[in-house]
Amino acid sequence: MKNAVLRAACCVLVLAGCERVLDREPAPTPDPEAIDLDGGNLLSLARGAAVVSRTAELTLESSAAHAIDGEWRTFWKSPGGGTDQTFVFSLPARSRIDRVGVITSPNAPDAPQFVSFEASDDGLAWRDVGTVAITPHRDPRLITVKPFVASYLRAHTDENFDYYTTVRSFVALGKELEPVRQPSIAGCWTINGLPSRFIQRGSSIAGVIGTERPMYVSGATDGRALRLMWLRGPMWGPALVTLEPQRRALSGVRWHESVTPDSIGDGWFGAPAAACEGIVVNETQIAARILQRAGKWVAYGDSALDTLEALIRRAPSQQFRIVAPSAARLETVRSALQARGVDLTRVELSVAAPRAINETQRVIADGVELRAR
Repeated sequence: MKNAVLRAACCVLVLAGCERVLDREPAPTPDPEAIDLDGGNLLSLARGAAVVSRTAELTLESSAAHAIDGEWRTFWKSPGGGTDQTFVFSLPARSRIDRVGVITSPNAPDAPQFVSFEASDDGLAWRDVGTVAITPHRDPRLITVKPFVASYLRAHTDENFDYYTTVRSFVALGKELEPVRQPSIAGCWTINGLPSRFIQRGSSIAGVIGTERPMYVSGATDGRALRLMWLRGPMWGPALVTLEPQRRALSGVRWHESVTPDSIGDGWFGAPAAACEGIVVNETQIAARILQRAGKWVAYGDSALDTLEALIRRAPSQQFRIVAPSAARLETVRSALQARGVDLTRVELSVAAPRAINETQRVIADGVELRAR
């Protein structure tokens, strides 16, 4: 009712020859160093937050997952004329929250006028938390609320009189009260409408998405998020995927070749499926495919050492390079491979500290790369 009254009032003003005045002065270019999305933001893919449901987006390249990817230059964008939308997010663990808010475009026509928040313990029963009145700005627009405990948050964008609404990031600041309990991804899923299958061995994960020109994925979980490499035809890149704690949904974002705003790809949204017949997942073969096409494969965690060993052994004439993010990690890998009897005379070992400015980049870069030479 409130929306209808305000829109009707706007129409009366337009008919009377009035015009809504918008601040269209050029805004200063946002400084990524001035916006800290990692400082306690629980609504972050890298920390394990997931999109449980959303009502709509303009494209999968501007989806709800892009509003929790830890990057202020990516965003969710509404479909044309559908500026009022609702999102449900699961938190990485039951948490106590004292501030909520959003980062929007500094340009007034793109920002919602209000974003309201609700909290839930189970994702079914909701209670009001507060409403953020938006003044378009590059900095987070936050409100302090009476501290509350929740496992889920629901956000609703409201009252934008223009054709589109964008939200760069949703923010919830607080403290986790319980350990993160991430379910296994193993089994059948439907992801962006495609039948999919995953296997999980320890922390290592491999999967196939789709049956016609399938996408192959390989990686591991760090207990919060799944750090993956994907390959489809000639295209490849990293991805970050999270699971709703009750395993009712998965969400994620992929990039093309590197984790930068310019290489952003589509959002992934999935739900468990009853069956995925005919989809075969072979962990080593998928890793070998990625290594051949991308020129590298990333090993995450101890479980990945089996695949790392297999890739080196299956190509006895190939020269390799192993690149670790720290000297300690490199020594751990060297010792483990030597203990397994792997011939390292054709493997160059080196250290390269990753360059990362946000938590998403750091999480994805925290792996050991096997490169073909």
